[in-house]
Amino acid sequence: MDEETPLILTPVNFFQFAFELHKIDLQPLASLGKRLSHPKYRLPDLSGLCAEEAFAEIYMGWAEQGLAIHVLCNETFNRVSYPDVTRGDSLELFLDTRDVKTSGYNTRYCHHFYCLPESIEGHQAGEITHFRTEDAHEWCNHEDLEVKASKHSGSYSLTLIIPSHCMTGYDPENFNRIGISYRVNRTVGPQQHFSAVSEEFQIEQQPSLWASFKLIP
Repeated sequence: MDEETPLILTPVNFFQFAFELHKIDLQPLASLGKRLSHPKYRLPDLSGLCAEEAFAEIYMGWAEQGLAIHVLCNETFNRVSYPDVTRGDSLELFLDTRDVKTSGYNTRYCHHFYCLPESIEGHQAGEITHFRTEDAHEWCNHEDLEVKASKHSGSYSLTLIIPSHCMTGYDPENFNRIGISYRVNRTVGPQQHFSAVSEEFQIEQQPSLWASFKLIP
């Protein structure tokens, strides 16, 4: 961007968002999506502030054992892509287990997960976090992530469980806040964002832009 190019920001960038995340039993996985679909687990729709039209409903819950997210995408499934998951239908989830708003880069408490409607080359969910050298640690074992996906005519759903040991610093007993954002990608059409837009920021590497959630019973 040169000096004469105006910086245009969507309205979402002028707010600091704080919400509540409710507790839920993570097991059994088979019924988790249905249980998460209760309105109290649904994340707010910020698409208007992102200058977007929502095509997916996002639900989340927490437990001492980890986090769960359920996605109901009201779009026809097309295809998946890996390693560039943004080129196909996918969910990307950004987490900061300590919700640090003063950092302009990923700390060791930050995580970038992805989840796909179907497996490709043995990959359906995993971690792809970019760290600075001093904060780097091994990604979680993708086999520890639990996924349930269903494809229907004109829609698909994803349910993902991220165990606590897959998230550095996840400790609800002593830290009852977590930073969260997401990006839902589709093969055809614009993405859906939550607390920042990809065209304006590298949201996967800027935890200060992720919304704050208080973990409540």
